[in-house]
Amino acid sequence: MIRQILHVDMDAFYVSVEELLDPSLTGKAVIVGGDPEGRGVVASASYEARKFGVRSAMPLQQAKRRCPHAVFIRGHYAKYSEWSSKIHHIFSRFTPLVEMVSVDEAYLDLTGCNLLHGPALRAADTLIRTIKQETGLRCSVGASTSHVVSKIASDLAKPHGLMCVFPACEAAFLAPLPIRRMPGVGKVTEAKLLILGIKTIGDAQRRRREDLERQFGKFGEWLHRKAFGQDIEAYAWHDSARSLSHETTFPSDVADLEIIQQALSHLSQRLAYRLRDHGVKAQTIGLKLRYANFQTVSRERAVPQPTCLDYEIFQAAFDLFRATYDRRQKVRLLGVRASHFTSQPRQADLFEAEREQKMGRALYTADQLRSRFGFDAVRLARSLDKGREPSS
Repeated sequence: MIRQILHVDMDAFYVSVEELLDPSLTGKAVIVGGDPEGRGVVASASYEARKFGVRSAMPLQQAKRRCPHAVFIRGHYAKYSEWSSKIHHIFSRFTPLVEMVSVDEAYLDLTGCNLLHGPALRAADTLIRTIKQETGLRCSVGASTSHVVSKIASDLAKPHGLMCVFPACEAAFLAPLPIRRMPGVGKVTEAKLLILGIKTIGDAQRRRREDLERQFGKFGEWLHRKAFGQDIEAYAWHDSARSLSHETTFPSDVADLEIIQQALSHLSQRLAYRLRDHGVKAQTIGLKLRYANFQTVSRERAVPQPTCLDYEIFQAAFDLFRATYDRRQKVRLLGVRASHFTSQPRQADLFEAEREQKMGRALYTADQLRSRFGFDAVRLARSLDKGREPSS
């Protein structure tokens, strides 16, 4: 049976929702993220703003310089979760196999659904039309036999487009693309590959897998297989990550220990959720701490037992913070990192095993709600504050 994988990416999702809430924004340069005089980053930008070089994750002050006439909006993240839930409901009508990567991005496995929706190309077209008709939102879709190819295809189809790569055409489709198009290849990795003469995905296809493994270890095997459009596991384009992390920059420098604890708890919850989503546990937890003067300190420690539990990751991160923090300085940025993954079960005594089973059931329920309604649908009390929340 030929696999049929769709990658659906909503177009400028946050901005599109804001336009639904306020139609007067339609056609304008809109930037969601916060105060342009602050030091947050762009969460989403309309295509009118992108014409001026504004991109997601760009500092808001830089975005203001590039597009001074833009409308800046702090954002209504609860509303985004609501619309994400509506989109997820539509996805579920096409297939029960939906992998929500974020509030505005998902993989749909339509393998074996031909009798219901037709071939992948027709199903993708129907999906795009259904989302537009029922929500007013636009999306771009990539369709192919693998997650990695569909992801790249949807990127190339933006905005509001559809690209289908037919079976046995994956390698030919990928070959002429720049190596940076490969999900998981960032600036640093790209620079290393360029030194070796690997400028396109086709260049990686022509290298022997053993040679790439010798140069890059496990990543070399990952790169070779992905270059031919092959999946390894369900979350195809980041299943071989060697670490996972989340970080946040505070709106203003902080020294309040309670606010710092809240931020570390929130970051730890997000990280634990991703670990469980990948089906792995971390043997090492790390902390990234940046002071107001931009001095950055990184620390890490091995945990007694491999973990994917929120409170254990938080405790390890907070212990590292207390051991590292210079109280004479204010904090600008915090980050929590997990690495050295394993899928092996933990060793625990009877009492500990019973407690972990109860916690596991509670977290499973929380994760199900987060997958459907967005991460912030469920939060541990420690990460809730008095109306203030760092941007992450």
